[in-house]
Amino acid sequence: MNLEEFKIWLDEENGSDFRTIQSRISNCRTVENYEGDLDEHYVKDKGFSLLERLSYSTEDQRNNLEAKHKIPINGNVRTGSATLKQAVKLYISYKNSNFIPSENSSKSFDIKQSLEEEIDNIETWTNFSYEKDLKNSMVSQINDLFPEYKIIGENNEGVEYLIGGKRIDILLEKHNGDLLVIELKSGIANYKVFGQISMYIGLLMEKFPERKIKGFIIAGEMDQSLRSAIKTTDKIGLKTYKMKLELNDD
Repeated sequence: MNLEEFKIWLDEENGSDFRTIQSRISNCRTVENYEGDLDEHYVKDKGFSLLERLSYSTEDQRNNLEAKHKIPINGNVRTGSATLKQAVKLYISYKNSNFIPSENSSKSFDIKQSLEEEIDNIETWTNFSYEKDLKNSMVSQINDLFPEYKIIGENNEGVEYLIGGKRIDILLEKHNGDLLVIELKSGIANYKVFGQISMYIGLLMEKFPERKIKGFIIAGEMDQSLRSAIKTTDKIGLKTYKMKLELNDD
């Protein structure tokens, strides 16, 4: 796979943003790891047979058929296969275009990528700061927000509770021993947060098999993908927060 030219083509000709470019490159690499070099597939039959193997229809899913490709899919086979197929189709489109980058294309791409990475770092730090403030505010108001619960352990042990090498934002305990996992997101929470809190609950179920364990995702806003995901369980609920500004005389 001609990685560098493909990146520039995705940027200049396809108009992809850098996160999308990174995802498409990762998808293509995954395909190559299990199905062989994409350039060789293109020479062989312009990728037709590979695209055919990556096809997995709704009917295939309904009949619970195995995928024709060799790539392991974590999660929904049809959705995962479609994502990989789309990335390969983009690579074939790049090959068909006979794209030749200009002399300045590589430098321009490197500058854009550096700027994008810098923005990502700023966004990551900003979200971290907001979530830290949100967590501190939540801890100070636990008795009012969850009157039946208290933070587990002594000296706020349940704040950033460590289990299985992971940290739970807040772990609460009811008087009867029931546990409540609190996962906080300062902005929009999507389906990935569902996987995260499900893992925490699973780890706690292994450690405390005799206890009832549930969880809440608390965020500024819920993505539809998350609302769809939680329909599969009654162990996880959603709550949105509102921050209130208070003024005191100095």
